[in-house]
Amino acid sequence: MGSASHRHARRRGSLIVEAAICFVLLATAVVALMKLAQSSAVLSKQADQRLVATLAAENTLERLRDVSANELESSADEVAAAITEQTKCDVKVTVNDFQSQSRSGTHLRIEATCSPDVHVTLHDWRLDDDN
Repeated sequence: MGSASHRHARRRGSLIVEAAICFVLLATAVVALMKLAQSSAVLSKQADQRLVATLAAENTLERLRDVSANELESSADEVAAAITEQTKCDVKVTVNDFQSQSRSGTHLRIEATCSPDVHVTLHDWRLDDDN
């Protein structure tokens, strides 16, 4: 009888070791999945912010397309302020004249910033008429 109780005690001991190993593996898997979920949430938020910044910059550029060169600087500030208010992204428009070889025109730089990590810049060049 001593032999049977010895085997039973050994089996119970190995069952406890197996349960402990299973618990460690399960805990490791849960921690890894939690880190993955957290990283996924951060990336998703950044992607959403990048989309908002891109749309804000594109919307600003689109609103300025039909503005004449004479009114561009004053209109740029107004449009940027309106888009900033609508999107909660900081939108800035820089208007500069440029000369390139025999052509001249205006360069628009639209910058939309929704967070310190998300910044989108678009450029538009308008050539002066040769008239």
